[in-house]
Amino acid sequence: MANRLREARVPRWQRRPDTRRGEILDGAVLAFGRNGYKRATLADVAEQAGVCAGTVSHYFGSKARLFEQVIAERLMPLVEAEEASLASHQGPMRELLGQLLRRLWDRSWQPGILDLMRVVKVESAEFPETGRSLCQQLGERWRRLFVRILRAGMQGGEFRPMQVDVAARTISYALVGVAEKVSAFRSYDARMPDREAMWQAVREMVERFVLVDPSRAGRQGEAE
Repeated sequence: MANRLREARVPRWQRRPDTRRGEILDGAVLAFGRNGYKRATLADVAEQAGVCAGTVSHYFGSKARLFEQVIAERLMPLVEAEEASLASHQGPMRELLGQLLRRLWDRSWQPGILDLMRVVKVESAEFPETGRSLCQQLGERWRRLFVRILRAGMQGGEFRPMQVDVAARTISYALVGVAEKVSAFRSYDARMPDREAMWQAVREMVERFVLVDPSRAGRQGEAE
């Protein structure tokens, strides 16, 4: 924390290149999420990052290249971390699935991430070829991750028999979809439950969907 505070007091033009590069990527998440890929400009990114457009161009060259790096460095590491968690996990699959969903829920609320997810869904036809390919790889890796967890849970007797590809898509779409609706409607829906309440509802829904004995999960939840 102290290092970040000292860094915040250093003028942007004096900061280390890797720090400035990270700030541009964070600004790009916000700019692409807010304006969409087609309408966003390097000037929009520069404004969000607090630098000049020439600096953005110096680090990334073009909007297409910058967008590719946003996917590669701000979204791809999320699935890479979860793949590593699965590889090292030794406990029940129910626990791993719950942990994965909780982390994905929390990360969705990082600044600009939900908006960027919406852009990826809606504007993929507008992306440069490499960026579109990266998004396709990202989506496929998330699906494979969920499939592996669900299949392992079925083999271990924790999860009911199911079509794992269908279930994997349903679970991930439900989680992100609920987060998007909460984000979009909470500013003018006074009765919208808070974020944590909605998370608990999603968790319970998924457990009832996948577990062999969902009533046991409900009893455990009450005990916690």
